[in-house]
Amino acid sequence: MMNDQLLNLLYKENEAHELYEQANREQIERTERELNFELPVSYREFVSKLSNGAYLYGVQEVSSVGDGNHQIYPIQHLYKQLNIAAPFQKVTISDNKDILLSELVPFSLDHNGNAWCFIGDQLIKGEYRVGYLNRENYQLYGVLANFTEWIKILINYKEEVIRQLYDDDFLCNELSLG
Repeated sequence: MMNDQLLNLLYKENEAHELYEQANREQIERTERELNFELPVSYREFVSKLSNGAYLYGVQEVSSVGDGNHQIYPIQHLYKQLNIAAPFQKVTISDNKDILLSELVPFSLDHNGNAWCFIGDQLIKGEYRVGYLNRENYQLYGVLANFTEWIKILINYKEEVIRQLYDDDFLCNELSLG
């Protein structure tokens, strides 16, 4: 669950973000129906209390729900794009467990075509783990407990989350990020 303190921190720094109108319940429910996936509580709170899609600190996108907005794609469209070619593609999680690509719901794209995703294999207290999908090798990196933990890292460092989890050598050599 996303606590109001984190949302307030983001709101107080609103000049550092591109924020949009908040999502309503109908947009969230429609998105969940289209995805056939229950969105985590923390993400639902983000889009309904802060912004329906956002570009935070000029470095990290968070997808929208419903029809999206003029800048940021809705999460269900990202899911369809990710899965259109190979929904049965196996993806390796860093704990050496494989899941299907169709069990990942992307919520944040980067300029390399990689994405932070909700890992839909376990819903624990309304939350999913999140991980960074490298689309070159179909592996998940930087697995975190939930979306709230991801947001905390972003707030603390104001940089792309993946860059806070790994050193430059790993980012360049393993993830092909410059």
